[in-house]
Amino acid sequence: MKTNKKSVVRDLKLLIDISCLKGENIRTFELFHKMLIRIYYKAADVTIDYDRKRIYMGVITEDIYYDLDKLNSQFEPTMSVNMTYKNLNTFLKKCILQDADSLNYYYPTLISRFFKRTKIKKAVEALQSA
Repeated sequence: MKTNKKSVVRDLKLLIDISCLKGENIRTFELFHKMLIRIYYKAADVTIDYDRKRIYMGVITEDIYYDLDKLNSQFEPTMSVNMTYKNLNTFLKKCILQDADSLNYYYPTLISRFFKRTKIKKAVEALQSA
C-alpha cells in the first residue's frame, strides 16, 4: 500500500490517541512513546515517568552523531534534559516530525510494530477508507 504524508500523520495521531486512552495500559505503548521522543529530540536515551509526568533524556549535542536508523546510541556525546508535560497525548502529537526522512522511517517501523492489536487495525482501516 502506497502511503502519503497525510495518511502517515493521521495514523500516527490515531495511534497516539489510542496509546493514551484511559483504561489502556499506557506502559504497553512505552516503546512507541520513547521512539517518537527520540526521533523528535534527537535523543540517545529516553525515560518516561508517567506518574510524575516527566521525561528524562540524553539529547545528542552534535548533529553528525545523530543516526535515525540506529535511533542513536547511549555512547554519543549528549546533554541531559529533564522535561515535564501536562498532557501526554498533546505532547506526543507535537513530536511528529513531518519531513520526508522521518515519515519514511515512522510508517514501516512504528505502524507495523504497534498496529498488531485487532481493535487498532480496525480503527486504522476505518479511517483509511473514510
